Amino acid sequence: MKILLIQPPVEDFYQTTLRTLPVGLLYLAASLRSAGVEVELLDCQATLHRHVLELPPEFAYLQPFYQLANVSPFKLFSHYRHYGLAWDEIRERIRQAHADIIGISALFTPFYREALRVAALAKAVDPACPVVMGGAHVNACAEQVLADPHVDFVVLGEGERTLPELVSALGDNRPTALSALCGVGYKAGGKLYLPDHGDLIEDIDALPLPARDLIDPARYTLGGKRVTMLITSRGCPYHCTFCSIFLTAGRQFRTRSLSSIIAEMKICRERFGTQIFDIEDDNFSFDQKRAVAILAVIREEFGDQGIELLAMNGISAANVNEELVEAMRHTGFRALNLALVTSDARRQRATRRPGSTPHFDRVVQKGAEVGLEMVNYLILGLPDSSLEEMLASIVHLMERPVLIGPSVFYATPGTASYRQCLERGLLTSPELALQRSTCFPVETPSFTRRDLVTLFRLCRVLNGIKARLDTQPGGAGEYAWDDLAACPSLLTGLPRVDMLYHVPRKLTEVEIGNWLLRAFLQAGHMLGMRLVRRDATQVTYRVYEEISSAPVLATFRDMAIGRRVYGVKQPRAWTRLYGLYGPPVLLAEQALVSTTPLEGESGPPEGAPAYGSTGIQLHGRTGGIPTPEPTLSSALCRGPTGAGRR
Repeated sequence: MKILLIQPPVEDFYQTTLRTLPVGLLYLAASLRSAGVEVELLDCQATLHRHVLELPPEFAYLQPFYQLANVSPFKLFSHYRHYGLAWDEIRERIRQAHADIIGISALFTPFYREALRVAALAKAVDPACPVVMGGAHVNACAEQVLADPHVDFVVLGEGERTLPELVSALGDNRPTALSALCGVGYKAGGKLYLPDHGDLIEDIDALPLPARDLIDPARYTLGGKRVTMLITSRGCPYHCTFCSIFLTAGRQFRTRSLSSIIAEMKICRERFGTQIFDIEDDNFSFDQKRAVAILAVIREEFGDQGIELLAMNGISAANVNEELVEAMRHTGFRALNLALVTSDARRQRATRRPGSTPHFDRVVQKGAEVGLEMVNYLILGLPDSSLEEMLASIVHLMERPVLIGPSVFYATPGTASYRQCLERGLLTSPELALQRSTCFPVETPSFTRRDLVTLFRLCRVLNGIKARLDTQPGGAGEYAWDDLAACPSLLTGLPRVDMLYHVPRKLTEVEIGNWLLRAFLQAGHMLGMRLVRRDATQVTYRVYEEISSAPVLATFRDMAIGRRVYGVKQPRAWTRLYGLYGPPVLLAEQALVSTTPLEGESGPPEGAPAYGSTGIQLHGRTGGIPTPEPTLSSALCRGPTGAGRR
């Protein structure tokens, strides 16, 4: 028997290549091989191919937020793309495989349509070939997946034991054995038969190591070094309301032996040239003593700093103490990804999130002391959150030596948060493809999509300030904002909305970022910048105003004025946010600037000041940055509204 395991392509606004390594399929492939099954892997994402797609109609409401050709370092997203092999090529690769069974991974609910389209292609190639689907989405929506006409079987839970048994039953033509298989859903007599639960493997040490020979290890690199995923445990005992990992891996914390972990790492280094290991456990630090012991044996085997370690899946600060932070730094961790979610104690309790903000702060302080660069994750838009609460969390991280990692809430089927959203009528569309961070899918009476977009962009802006601090000589003490955001002579003054700027060369990202940062801090408006055209003698840019929420910006001003922003790589470098959204500073007319109105627009009134200096020309409307909308004391206390809903 031969099985073709497929990781489908994805269609979204972005892709993180390093996170696409199909470690789950590699575990399945190893178990299937141990059972005597021939395995071929078709990883549709293992390619640099990508192409722009027309935005699906159900995503059309996002267009105003995602402007094309935006060169601002604070932009969100732009084109909607297909990442991976083209559909025709996938069909041809399925045909060439001549497999007896097709197994398809459906890891994420937002991409379920791509998985089902692969199933349809498989049936188009050979209608008699059984199609099996598994993964996190299948565990969340088993009935909907099995009801698809192109899916014959679903596998719930962990598939390393179940899938070989299913393949054996199909190969031996034993359809009556299906009902006895743990975690298998199937069709018979026009009906769907779903299991009560999936398989959870107690002794994960007994599993064969992932079949990494099926992938090209050179595809997954960081800084030129090969990276692989390492799983040392499965399951998370916590009950966070927004998390769905328990649907697949359960809540029992199951671990591998230290010898097994080291053996796998040695194989990866010797056979595949791996230099960086990304620990992808559901909750690596749940057992702190075990985590410290793992790091100790890694140091013993490979020496201090003999390898690099990551934990890109994030680590709960609730389980981290000073000893573990020290051990991580001495065992190859250069960065620490911590999940705060929210700094609000009430919301932490409501979401059943373990730990506390004071403990989180102690971990961050220790991380900074030992020289770890830190990313701290927030979730924006939890159903019961308020704008003040979300802004307080952002300001909290602004004042710590960490990069702010915002993630926008989306409701995953099977979670408590999903049920909460259903009960409150917050899911305005039944389309599950919308439940992704890039779609800002959930609005409530307390916040709109515009609010969330502004919060997300605000995190980008603050990270931009932190990046400026990280480049300062000396690396400690206070730095004046005027020095941090110094602009070259080409961009003296503040940008003006709907102006064309002609410059003799292409501007750097730092130049553009500094210029737009000045506009934000002095006038309170978030601006974007498009590259309009470029020729041998000049480059033309146009400034425009991003859609933003006046209540969010006004409240941020009230919370942040006079507060400190800290660097990340240089955790002792800081600046203070003074004079937020003060009146724009107009330059004296020191240089001759030519202004020509855009077609259909009037020119500047006589005597109007023009921003600019030698080497730059301005064309467009007159006036500086628009005046911020007036602050309304009731803006953050509004009741249900249709404004901004799409």
